[in-house]
Amino acid sequence: MRILKWLGIAVGAVLACALVFACWATFRTWRVSHRTWPVTVRTVPIPTDSASLARGEHLVKAVGKCTDCHGADLSGGPVLSDAMFARLNAPNLTRGQGGAGARFTSDVEWVSAIRHGINGRREALAIMPAEAFQYMSDSDLGAVISYVKSVPAVDRTWPTRRFGPIATVLIALNKLPLFPAATVNHTREGMTFPAQDTTAAYGHYLADIGGCTACHNQAMSGGGPGGPPGSPPPRNLTMGGIPQWTEADFVRALREGRTPDGRELNNDFMPWRSSGLMTDAEIHAVWLRLRSLPAKQLGEQ
Repeated sequence: MRILKWLGIAVGAVLACALVFACWATFRTWRVSHRTWPVTVRTVPIPTDSASLARGEHLVKAVGKCTDCHGADLSGGPVLSDAMFARLNAPNLTRGQGGAGARFTSDVEWVSAIRHGINGRREALAIMPAEAFQYMSDSDLGAVISYVKSVPAVDRTWPTRRFGPIATVLIALNKLPLFPAATVNHTREGMTFPAQDTTAAYGHYLADIGGCTACHNQAMSGGGPGGPPGSPPPRNLTMGGIPQWTEADFVRALREGRTPDGRELNNDFMPWRSSGLMTDAEIHAVWLRLRSLPAKQLGEQ
């Protein structure tokens, strides 16, 4: 009987500790997800000419890959749907009911979301790749906003985000970087970019705003973790990782989602269907950027 008594006490102590930890994790996650960022957001010129709209559409679909999460019509959709992990939806960006275009009252809110990864209340947005878009030039950012504001309205409302027990614990322990606002340089001044040509410098710019360096790191040496939860380690794209690749191999990987050895790329982790929409000149510029980098070991900075 004494053994059962002490066993009961031990089980009770464990359950009490688990309850205390669960309460702490929940509170900690709430604080992290509702932290406000005292950011001074600069507006950018929003052009309306046809050339700027075309540029914005190309950036949204091919370079920034916004449609991968927000859908072809930008009305949003599920990003993560796991009760134990999290339920996250990319929001509707259009002017329809439930869309950001109908809710936003100024262009500053668009800049806040895209460049800083925060909403109008200055709270961090989840899985919004502002760590890449922070490098976007003012003119390109203005073109993107102009295009998004021009798309047809779609009435669609998505549930607010919910973190399950697994994500709650990982966020509380700083093991799940879901909020890019924490890594963005919010004091960055107006951005310019190299001429739209076929140089390595322009390829660097495209790799930055396209999220390549966000996943593969600035050295493009890959390693862990660089993508959404559950992603495989990003590949080393320097000469140390793909020394035998030719430019044709690189083009095939982006256009067809297939590596030289016949391996198929998973679009959920490597969005080749969007990247493949880049022009030949843009892909060539990115290739030149990769070949201008020193050979690195996997994950080496």
